[in-house]
Amino acid sequence: MSRRERGRPGMSRPGVGMSLRIENRQRVLKLDTPDIRRLVGLILDDHGSSDADLTIVFARDGFVRELNASYRDIDRTTDVLAFATCDGEPPGVTGDPEEIEHVLGDVVISTDRAIAQAPRYRRTPEREILKLVAHGVLHLVGHDHATSSERTKMRNLENRYLRTLSKNRQ
Repeated sequence: MSRRERGRPGMSRPGVGMSLRIENRQRVLKLDTPDIRRLVGLILDDHGSSDADLTIVFARDGFVRELNASYRDIDRTTDVLAFATCDGEPPGVTGDPEEIEHVLGDVVISTDRAIAQAPRYRRTPEREILKLVAHGVLHLVGHDHATSSERTKMRNLENRYLRTLSKNRQ
């Protein structure tokens, strides 16, 4: 992993051991990849997964709709999808746990949905992207929102990480 992927020298470097792959399949919104990396690092560090590998894909509605239909049998787009691996290890992997990569999974975000829903939440599209990144990564580390209390907890965590990111930027 390059020094750039691990963080900037002289700064607090959350997620220093993580491998984050960002795949940009859209051109409607400029991504703030340094902030995305810092946000993911904060969440992973806080959940004891600072050495995890994950991919975040930014795409248009059509791509996200296809995935939603294929994997969830819901034929419409959505703002964020999270595909977690089983216990962080590919099936059939054996060996020393220290030597096995800790693969969390993939997060797929619709930039079209982020742009469309940002005004409703009084956010910029860029801030909505960060909120969706937090949401997706929280799913990968085990959070859900099936109940009202889980939904509240997840929303509070999303907001806490975004506040922390903003404070660290200043």
